[in-house]
Amino acid sequence: MKMQKIEIKNYRSLHNTTIYPKDILALVGRNNSGKSNVIKALELFFEASARLVNYECSYNHNTEEPIEILITFGQLSNWEKGQFEPWMDEDKLVVGRQVVCTGTDSYTINNLSVTKIPESEWLREDIITGEKVAEWWSKKDELKINGLDFALELGTSKPGVGKWKEATKKFLDEHGDKIPWKRERRENPKGYPGVLKGALPEFIYVPAVRDISEEAKVTKTNPFGQLINSVLEKISGEQKDIVSKQLKEIEKRLNRIGGEDRIAEIRDIETRLNKLMSELMECDIEIEMAMPELREVFGGVKIYADDGIRTAIGTKGHGLQRSMIFTILRAYAELAHVQKAENKAQERTTIFAIEEPELYLHPQSQRTLMSVFQKIASGRDQIIYSTHSSLFVDISYFDQICIMRRERKDKDYKSYPTQLSMSIMLEDLKVRKRVDGTEEGIREQYSNAFNPTINEGFFADKVVILEGPSEQYALPVYADALGYNLDRNNISAVHSNGKGQMDRLLRVFNGFEIPTYLWFDGDKNNKNKDVKDKTLDLLKLIGDPVDKIEDVTTKVSDRYSVLEYNLEETLKLEIENYEALSQEAKATLGPIGMPLLHRFIATRLKQKIENGDTPDKTLPKTVIKIIDAIKRLSYTGSVLQKLAVDPI
Repeated sequence: MKMQKIEIKNYRSLHNTTIYPKDILALVGRNNSGKSNVIKALELFFEASARLVNYECSYNHNTEEPIEILITFGQLSNWEKGQFEPWMDEDKLVVGRQVVCTGTDSYTINNLSVTKIPESEWLREDIITGEKVAEWWSKKDELKINGLDFALELGTSKPGVGKWKEATKKFLDEHGDKIPWKRERRENPKGYPGVLKGALPEFIYVPAVRDISEEAKVTKTNPFGQLINSVLEKISGEQKDIVSKQLKEIEKRLNRIGGEDRIAEIRDIETRLNKLMSELMECDIEIEMAMPELREVFGGVKIYADDGIRTAIGTKGHGLQRSMIFTILRAYAELAHVQKAENKAQERTTIFAIEEPELYLHPQSQRTLMSVFQKIASGRDQIIYSTHSSLFVDISYFDQICIMRRERKDKDYKSYPTQLSMSIMLEDLKVRKRVDGTEEGIREQYSNAFNPTINEGFFADKVVILEGPSEQYALPVYADALGYNLDRNNISAVHSNGKGQMDRLLRVFNGFEIPTYLWFDGDKNNKNKDVKDKTLDLLKLIGDPVDKIEDVTTKVSDRYSVLEYNLEETLKLEIENYEALSQEAKATLGPIGMPLLHRFIATRLKQKIENGDTPDKTLPKTVIKIIDAIKRLSYTGSVLQKLAVDPI
């Protein structure tokens, strides 16, 4: 069982939010954009506890409107289908929680089921009663639907409730695709709460800050305590007897019951105490050392980690501690499957919800943890996490990413999600190339176009896609010279290492409604036909096509910039002392490539401005226009193409 649709209403900043999670759901976005609210809403759904609700939880603090969280589950195992059979909607299960404020700091949580039922009430098994049968039988000539006569299933004499139900089941099985259905929402149906408690996925929430010292304690309720106690329960009676006998032998060595076997030093000090006491009064003094029961021994368990030095886990670094927490929770999830589903443990799901899994982990460890997440999610379990790390977004699985944003409407702030589905990308491919693509093919193409640096674009307010490193090295320097720092304005400038992959980067970033700007060379004088054709393809993609490469000229628009030839040729024309600066760069830095050369030139021009020169007389005119266009950049619509819909 995995979540396929999450609907949240009136919870914190989530006024009316719908998210479609895959095996992994990566929530990204600025601080305070609503990422944690999604995870906390899921915690409220699965825990169904009023202790998680207060005045702050209602959207805009309006407690008159109930909080509602509906989740559609798919991929149910046979065991799960058996548990939820009365409430299934074909192969899906829709479960809801409704939180109603009943007074000051008082809340009631209702369980909701959403099921598909026949529109005709005489086909609804749940309301068939003797009284209803009599009413329907009196109008048996009306028991028809889409040319089908239900009365033929009932015979000539008035049926009882049992026979009516049997006829209904048979009729629906045979003609279900021909009768009209509707969806009905029910509150607290009989038997529903117990099934939810025992068969819904196990939900494990890992907040950004979680103390290993608390997690490693052995209590009746925490995950590690349940793991240890489960070990005690599995120890055979024979093994318990052996350990108990050994503890008894130790007790004899320490206490008086051991007689001559008692440790002499303990016996001697006890004798000495009694002799001194006898000088004061008659009294027998006995030293006794209590022996723990086996359960008490398990209660004192501590975790040690040997990473070259064996010490308690609480003394290790935060990265190792956080990894230990993940490990405990994974093991606990496996135990919970067994405890709740018994021999059907392999058919029950765990959902892990983790805030900022990258905390305290260096890049290699982040990549390792991400691969662990992928392994977990490839099975029956599901993972949701919020992140600020580009290593935790896998662009080949763009449909697992959800960007959360917050906007102000009137006086209210609302969070809203943006996702990019695989079906949209496949439709775009079909329109452009007239081919039926595959999910595997799309993932392979886009995985080659991205890397962790480019992935930073998912965390930006704007993205500038540059053809190569020369533009990437120089643009931030020129922007600083104009008083427009890219990082401070949350703008990512990424290069695609040539025009070949710019279209893919544009489609993905634009698909997530991130304002995206292209800057590329026209390569009008390039001898390679493929390079020139790619220029024409890009211009067509962004809606400004030209017929032939000879028509390409330098142009700076609101969404893209194309240079007639390339950056070097443009700078030669627009920087008065370009050759002198080039010679200075080579004399200062030695043999260098074009990226370092262009950054050196940009830095020297920036220094001139800092010394009093004006930007419009110092910087390249085209670059000034490009930066001005980036300042004004906003999202204006999708570049992804859709199949034409025939008019009705």
